Amino acid sequence: MRLVSGANTYHTMLSIKAHAKINLYLDVISRYPNGYHQIESVMQSISLHDLIEISPAQELIVSCTEETLSGEENLAFRAALELRKQAVVKAGASLNIIKHIPVAAGLAGGSADAAAALTGLNILWGLNLPREELQGIGAGLGADIPFCLAGGTLLAQGKGDILTKLNPMPDTAIVVITPPLHVSTAEIYHAIDEERPAPLNAKDTIVEALSGRDLGQIAVSLDNLLETVALKRYPAISRAKQLGVTAGGIGALMSGSGPTVFILCEDLRS
Repeated sequence: MRLVSGANTYHTMLSIKAHAKINLYLDVISRYPNGYHQIESVMQSISLHDLIEISPAQELIVSCTEETLSGEENLAFRAALELRKQAVVKAGASLNIIKHIPVAAGLAGGSADAAAALTGLNILWGLNLPREELQGIGAGLGADIPFCLAGGTLLAQGKGDILTKLNPMPDTAIVVITPPLHVSTAEIYHAIDEERPAPLNAKDTIVEALSGRDLGQIAVSLDNLLETVALKRYPAISRAKQLGVTAGGIGALMSGSGPTVFILCEDLRS
């Protein structure tokens, strides 16, 4: 947080980092009647982040370095509206989003921005709401928002809103490759529903690898059920994985519903 001097007063400006996430493991267990899917996923925050600048304003307004995200459909803006509604406050705020996370890439960039907005506005408006309450607000807007509010290494279950802390990922270098293509999350989940691949049922393997802080075992335990249907439709994702492994990575996987692929490396040089 930094203080910015105004003409006659001081206005608080908050700068909040919104970290991307990757899925070290993602399984789809079933489909709920409301269309959501029951998942089991090991989620991991990474250093790649957007920056959300939040300052007082008469109304709620949002701007973004990615112009297509500057409207009222922006997830951070919608999160701000919902927080203001549920907290019964009339204050405004200016949200300026500086994007570094690729858009619609399987890295939860929109959810991370929304989580940062909830965190910052909770401070700016003096609400002092506990994180659990912010997660409840966020869960109604996006399945990854509860995780993004917590960060770290977590097991996500249910719709992604039931979170269990895991042993942290050992320090490692992670390279992300985002092929220049659009992958529809709805299309990928629809394909899962249509093709009905068998659930992975293997979360214990990667959880144990994390407990032992065994990077090699983590690398060979990476798995994502969504990848099984995405690779059939988008060969570029498979090529990105192969590129990463050929270049020296010890493990590669599509994150979320893609198209981003992340590669685990033993160190920055490799």
